[in-house]
Amino acid sequence: MLRSLASLASISLLVAASHAQCFEQNFGVLAPIAGGAAGYGDDVLFDLQPMNITFPMGGVAASYTHAHICSNGVLYLTNGAPSNGTTYAYQTTAFFVGAAGQDPRIAPLWIDLDSVATNGGGVYFNNTIPGKFVVTWANIVEWATQGPTFTLQAQLFANGDVAFYYSSTVYGISVGYGSQFVSRSGITAANGIADPGSVDLSAGGNISPGLAMYEEFPLNVFDLQDKSVTFINIGTSYVQTVSACAPAFHESYGSGCYNLSDSFYQFHADASTAPTFSGHSLTMTPAGNSYLVAWGGGTFVTPVGATSLTIADDGEVAQAPSVPFPTAAGPVSPLYIGANGLVSMAANSTSANYIPDANSFLNSPVTAFYSWHDFNPTEAGSGPVQYHEGVVLGETIAYVTWNGVENYPTGVVNPSTWQLQLNLTTGVVKFVWQTMDGDITSPFGSAHLMGWSPGGPSTDGGSLNLATTSPFVVQSPNIFAMKLTASPAPISNTTLGTVVTYTTNNMREYASGGGVYIGLTILSLSQIAGGLDLGFLGAPGCNAYVGTLDLPLALVGVTPTNSVGITLPTMLPVGTQIFSQSIGLITPNSMPNGQNAFGLLVSNGVRTYISTF
Repeated sequence: MLRSLASLASISLLVAASHAQCFEQNFGVLAPIAGGAAGYGDDVLFDLQPMNITFPMGGVAASYTHAHICSNGVLYLTNGAPSNGTTYAYQTTAFFVGAAGQDPRIAPLWIDLDSVATNGGGVYFNNTIPGKFVVTWANIVEWATQGPTFTLQAQLFANGDVAFYYSSTVYGISVGYGSQFVSRSGITAANGIADPGSVDLSAGGNISPGLAMYEEFPLNVFDLQDKSVTFINIGTSYVQTVSACAPAFHESYGSGCYNLSDSFYQFHADASTAPTFSGHSLTMTPAGNSYLVAWGGGTFVTPVGATSLTIADDGEVAQAPSVPFPTAAGPVSPLYIGANGLVSMAANSTSANYIPDANSFLNSPVTAFYSWHDFNPTEAGSGPVQYHEGVVLGETIAYVTWNGVENYPTGVVNPSTWQLQLNLTTGVVKFVWQTMDGDITSPFGSAHLMGWSPGGPSTDGGSLNLATTSPFVVQSPNIFAMKLTASPAPISNTTLGTVVTYTTNNMREYASGGGVYIGLTILSLSQIAGGLDLGFLGAPGCNAYVGTLDLPLALVGVTPTNSVGITLPTMLPVGTQIFSQSIGLITPNSMPNGQNAFGLLVSNGVRTYISTF
């Protein structure tokens, strides 16, 4: 079996022609933004940049020298002044095409995207390559999702041509806020140009009637993965071509075991399932530095003599309890109450987010309790958010009640009533959901997220069914699953081979306190689609992702991070794939709750795709 990979070196092939305009690997630098982190942000225009080319296009001018790059997969062209382009993606087709006076826009994929540092990418530009200007949206996600990540690129050439690139993981915008809107790919000189109508870019051969051409994709549809789309400027219109374009890459698939989170949550993609919480409760009892979570145990208490809080839509107010609320991190006062169903231990910027999403929840900097939804206590006819206290068996309870508070959309009678009970004496917390509305007609989404998260990054243990999963003790601190990555890009062409390093992170000691980490990285020519759960071996929740043990490489070290390498020779066939996964040995039954009797942990899988660039 070891010969299977070794024999790759002896396979002859005809190397594909150069893809110089297909994908530019030199991304340049992260796009700066005043007052923010370069290359990252949601719904932002990065600082205006000179392209160092004069780009002919027409519109409000004959040519352009500067680009205003938006995080949402579009850039606007100017001659040194800030653009009049929007930071938002959810606009009409007419806006995309561009009214009189609006600047030209170049959009590989205009939809609600998010550039997040933890995904290892960012929004880049390169204006140092002679004759072209390159913008790359690397490892971005659709807003309100954690993945998949994908990469887009736009190349503008000094002759007026434009080329787009789409990675294999670009998908049909099926979840999150973007699911409310169609996506668009194309170019337009704007300035009142006539709408040419949507074309099928995947077919190629399109000729625009003027200086605008685009495709409007229906919801959940996208068909340009691993493609390069080129718009050739012929003076008064564009000729469009499409070709395959798959650079060498490593792609993670599946997940390792185990992600044990110091947070917990249940996510509802829309409000249709929220009424299942009506008439139910959840109790959180302090347990060391964490909580014992149990379904039930709470009874709704009608507010009497309560204070109605003045909270703006998406706003937050401070409320001091009569005595500080006890937490594992110390007593807290005041509490911060957010209109959208958050009670936080400090001022919390997450409260302003009206679309619940797991990523924001898991990475919020502030400890908070969540029954997160797009509530609107300012809507006409809405009940208030109220605060009152009571003494029960000598213990002081603080009650925060969403008492018939309206949900979006406005103009629809759809109130919800629920209550958070904080025991100021013992630290016990109870969620009591009295009546949760199920209306899903809001154009802004109607998702719910119920749970708790301490401040700072948490690993994602996944959405739980709280009614059936509890009781459980929330893990503290986080345990991160084994993670396998590979770099650099696996290029093999007539002159270049690559030394690929496979790095395994988050390994666990073979014996607690022993300081030794033992495992294997397995390379294979096949994969197991979807993974095979190893519960039958005594490692439930751990999945095998490689189909064969073609080349096992030993991992032994004294740190949780260990690496192995292989050398890819020149002249390998484009499209050759290697699948890899790491395993780690631990003492049987040593994970929390005694799980994993076999003593085996695994990483995610990595697909290595070999290409000439």
